[in-house]
Amino acid sequence: MKGFKLIAALLIMSVGLNAQNNNSKAQSLLDRTSAALKAYKNMKVEFSYDMDNKEAKIHESKKGLLLVEGNKYRLNIAGQIIINDSKAVYTYIPDSKEVQINDPGEGDANLTPTSLLDSYQKKYRIKYIREELQGASNVMIIDLLPIEGKKFFKIRVVIDTKKNQLTSFALHDKNGNIYSYIIASFQTNIDLKPNSFTFKASDYPGVEVIDMR
Repeated sequence: MKGFKLIAALLIMSVGLNAQNNNSKAQSLLDRTSAALKAYKNMKVEFSYDMDNKEAKIHESKKGLLLVEGNKYRLNIAGQIIINDSKAVYTYIPDSKEVQINDPGEGDANLTPTSLLDSYQKKYRIKYIREELQGASNVMIIDLLPIEGKKFFKIRVVIDTKKNQLTSFALHDKNGNIYSYIIASFQTNIDLKPNSFTFKASDYPGVEVIDMR
């Protein structure tokens, strides 16, 4: 009986140590990926966006284009244009011919690959899930669990372990919604137009400006 208890204790300790080692390995990969993102002058990311809720039988899918340079970004998705020039966020909605202006803030809507991996050390706990082969790439799947209350209870990130590159991430909220971003193309240090991160109302004749700051 004592021998059984000793074996059980050793097994529990082994599982705990393996989890700790795997979480450390996950943090090391996140550190490398974050450092790589910070080293890029800019990024151009083509991606697909899926919103799923199994219980409600909802599935939506869209394609988008994201440009990132420092704290600035430009997002084109579903006909909308969202521009963050680091001082304000401009959301242009063609159907209603209006642009809404908001403070940048740090809300969930402002998540980009850079902002997500720039803040994970302070805002999330790291949980290693597994490693697997996706296509020709070996990837690590990691859960980021918010330390403080958020609309979502975890972000699942998938990282190419050889390229130190994010391939997808998914936000899971408390209502059963999953918002997935799957990267199709990732380019760095490219030539961008000077006005990529500015919004000029004069470029959109007849637009109504709604300043919500």
